[in-house]
Amino acid sequence: YGTQKGLMISPAMWKKFFAPHLNTLADMAHKAGLKVFLHCDGGSRQIIPEFIELGIDILNPIQPQCVGMDPKELKNEYGDRLCFHGAIDTQKTLPFGTKEEVILEVKERIEVLGKGGGYILAPVHTVEPDVPIENILAVYEAAREYGKYI
Repeated sequence: YGTQKGLMISPAMWKKFFAPHLNTLADMAHKAGLKVFLHCDGGSRQIIPEFIELGIDILNPIQPQCVGMDPKELKNEYGDRLCFHGAIDTQKTLPFGTKEEVILEVKERIEVLGKGGGYILAPVHTVEPDVPIENILAVYEAAREYGKYI
């Protein structure tokens, strides 16, 4: 529902046209004992409270480079009610960063989004062929080193 700069449609339109269907699907999943994982690209911050109200359990992806999607703010505001998935940048850090920059980003995401639980470490999107293998391996190495909940 989002772009780099925010929502594609107004929150009111989203609530009218999309929320009822998401609510139906979330109710069905919860009745079956399942968690609800929503893929919503871009800056969706304005409707995150609606996601929670509708029964979304896990939000993917967290795109820190998008407007309103700062990991610290999201964790502070919604971290007790929503699990976050993603947040490892696939636009800049993974394809163009150094191994050290990748490790620092993974460590920071785990410290921020993983605090108290509720974070699934993953790239924001598919890892494209332009990402150096060293950076892919660095994600796994950093996850092993720093990926323990405290």
